[in-house]
Amino acid sequence: MDQSGRCRIFIGESRALLRLALPVWVGQLAFSAAGVVDTLMSGRVGTVDLAGVGMGASTWAPVLFGMTGLLLGVSPMVAQLAGGGKKEVIADVVHHGLLLALMAGLSVALLLQCMGPVLRFMGTPDSVITVTLLYLRGLGLGVPAMAGYLVLKCFSEAMGDTRPQMLISLFGLGCNVCLNFLFIYGGAGIPAMGGAGCGWASGLTFWIMFIGMAVYLMRARAFRSLRWVRRPRFRRAPLEELVRLGGPISLTLFMEASIFGCIILFIGGLGSTVVAGHQVAMNFSGLIYTIPLSIATAITVRVGQATGRMSLHDAMNAAWTGMGLALVVAACTLTVTFLLRHMIVAVYVPDPAVRAMAADLLILGALYQLSDAVMTASLGALRGFRDTAVPMRLTFLAYWGIAMPLGYTLGMTDWLVPRMGAAGFWISLITGLSLAALMLLLRLLRVRKKHIHRFLQ
Repeated sequence: MDQSGRCRIFIGESRALLRLALPVWVGQLAFSAAGVVDTLMSGRVGTVDLAGVGMGASTWAPVLFGMTGLLLGVSPMVAQLAGGGKKEVIADVVHHGLLLALMAGLSVALLLQCMGPVLRFMGTPDSVITVTLLYLRGLGLGVPAMAGYLVLKCFSEAMGDTRPQMLISLFGLGCNVCLNFLFIYGGAGIPAMGGAGCGWASGLTFWIMFIGMAVYLMRARAFRSLRWVRRPRFRRAPLEELVRLGGPISLTLFMEASIFGCIILFIGGLGSTVVAGHQVAMNFSGLIYTIPLSIATAITVRVGQATGRMSLHDAMNAAWTGMGLALVVAACTLTVTFLLRHMIVAVYVPDPAVRAMAADLLILGALYQLSDAVMTASLGALRGFRDTAVPMRLTFLAYWGIAMPLGYTLGMTDWLVPRMGAAGFWISLITGLSLAALMLLLRLLRVRKKHIHRFLQ
């Protein structure tokens, strides 16, 4: 194929990916912006409230990612069924996904109520623990609704309609801001909870989002035709298939997110300023991460639909084009983060010491964005191929075999260099993400070769 032909394919695939990815990005941005709002509003109450909310959010994040990953098996299954023209089976996948969501949501809600001993073991100050536990108590009430919302979101995205989750996420952001004011400062018979009120506001917002998505999918003609609103017929096999696909994704996301959670637990004993500065830098980095994550979601859908119709050529075009887009975006966000880091942290918090800490950490945060883009895009493509078990093992090696031990060594000990605190952990993140990106890219090439033989049989 000549250069102009490749260019046309790249442009055409880029448009298709962006049509899917842009609404997903806006929705994820709105969801992440809720975390930014929590950080901003709790930071205005006080440093202890900011540290407590940051500790709660860091405790909740790995659990959320793990639960999300477990339910993400819905997406490649629905995408491949849609691509292969087997739409009559899709409702069955959705029903079993909702059943799995209910079980996972209740389990996570219970887990969040038992974090007190863990926080005390990590040496977190009592004043911060009080805020964190109250935050998690309110958040836990909305976890089952968030799990159900994630299943319906995957269902909608895999069918190629990413706009509903965008609109509902934007509406949820508005609700979260209003509810934050109510629970933080009190009113309408609700006592003032300070920064911990953010957790109660989030829990209620999760229910609003779940109900909104369910109503849309019940009323939209394209989804009504799938007859997914009917009496479910639960069986063991579809549930096992969802767990087989989603289980490794869950562990992959949990391992990634738990590193960030463990870091803040380790540095919790270094004082509120260090924790707050780390939280500001981590919050903004999470906001940037929504961009490659949305592209990866689009890659999963496009690759899944292409493999459903047995077209490896289309699947790999989606994978490589998506990775190129993610790298271009990462180069831009890296530059913006580095040049504007002082202005960014000034928006979050007025404390000069927290600002200085956060600005230094954002330099390191900018460096891992290229590796993060390759890693995330590769994972998106591999999920479209329904390859999830091997990526889980590779990310475990990168995150927990290398990054976490290195981070503890650099950040909390004097074994290699004088103790670096939070910066040592961020350096280890760069190392772990870069290694994960390389291994997952090689895995994608191996899966491509495997599917060449499969499609030729």
